[in-house]
Amino acid sequence: MKKLMLAGILALSGASLTTIAFASGDGHAKNDAHAGHGGAAHASADQPAAGHDMPGGHHMPQHQALDWDSAKVSDTIAVTECWIRSIPAPAPSGGYFVVHNKGQDAIKLIGAASPAYGMVMLHQTTQHEGMSRMSEAEDITIASGGTLAFKPGGYHAMLEQAAKAPAIGSQVTLDFLFDNGKKASAQCEVKPANTLVR
Repeated sequence: MKKLMLAGILALSGASLTTIAFASGDGHAKNDAHAGHGGAAHASADQPAAGHDMPGGHHMPQHQALDWDSAKVSDTIAVTECWIRSIPAPAPSGGYFVVHNKGQDAIKLIGAASPAYGMVMLHQTTQHEGMSRMSEAEDITIASGGTLAFKPGGYHAMLEQAAKAPAIGSQVTLDFLFDNGKKASAQCEVKPANTLVR
């Protein structure tokens, strides 16, 4: 009887912890243990929200499937200054970089992927009444001749489900897909969790 009561208590405790982790309506737990990523925290989920991922680590916005196979490497788009803030699993790591649009038309970044991570999502951190809020970012526009920096506290890539944690100081490839059917890649240096700027 005592064993049954103990099992019941443990089961209820686990349910309570799960409820706390997923209490945020946007799927992000406000847990200070993950605050090193983009200035706010992410809840890790065994079952990601529909439309957040697809095989091969490609992020898939809910409004469309991404066509990576037919995308051509762009000669007018470049991604530079890429680095990754490595956070121990199961928390997601953060990817930061600068997108340069040298073309004559505005472009939209619609997806990202990496062979090192099972899921890559584009997110934005915003501030409202002194609180950080995380939300999925889709169709991020880079003006003609312009640049857009993905940095802590703003736009960033959320990197999850690493097959193996990349070593600090190593290089990880990130691929980027744009709405004009073009793609670009960058080599990103893996940095410690306490890194604030590149």
